[in-house]
Amino acid sequence: MKAKQYISVIVAIILCGVMAACGGKQNGEQQKEPAKQKATAQQTKSSARPIATINIYRYDDFSEAKAEQLKNQLQKVYPSVRLAKASIPLPKECYYKPRDRYRGTGLLDDLTKFRKGGYALGLTRKIIYDKNEISPTFGVFGISYIGDSVSVISSLRPKTLKPLSEDELQELMLHELGHAFGLPHCKDERCMMVDAEHGNKFAQTQSFCNDCKKYLNNKGWKL
Repeated sequence: MKAKQYISVIVAIILCGVMAACGGKQNGEQQKEPAKQKATAQQTKSSARPIATINIYRYDDFSEAKAEQLKNQLQKVYPSVRLAKASIPLPKECYYKPRDRYRGTGLLDDLTKFRKGGYALGLTRKIIYDKNEISPTFGVFGISYIGDSVSVISSLRPKTLKPLSEDELQELMLHELGHAFGLPHCKDERCMMVDAEHGNKFAQTQSFCNDCKKYLNNKGWKL
């Protein structure tokens, strides 16, 4: 073989090797692309995960118009809220006749069956009570199981039987739902999640503290 022919053969072999290497790299990139698309799709699906609905139920004694107002207020800070059209009866087994009030934990247990995979909030005009160190039938504004998705609030003050203002009732609703979503009482005296300590702190607590806001926003709230 002549020298020129020999050099041409070597060049051709080198060019074929380079083209094959480039082709292999492109194929590798194409093979990685579906995996990247799959990961992106999974991230999108995760971020689009539906928010659990807060289902509001008014007991027979609670005004439909007032329940609608509370629903509208709640929708300003939480994207998925539903108010049941029909009222529900107060469970007779929770009634304590000597003091004309209802056992709060019993109402929570009753509401559990209405959760529908989300949260349940019960509204009543009756006084509700919970056992504590002061009394076995101590009147409370509201009651919740922390992190257990159910809450009940009353529109009446336990001591005076006077109705709460619209702002106070809204604040009470957010406080109890904060418990239902998993928040304990807060040490910040100006936070809505502060412990009322058997009293009334509505005047000093008109918003959530930054830590409680962050927690609730991670749960789908818009504070």
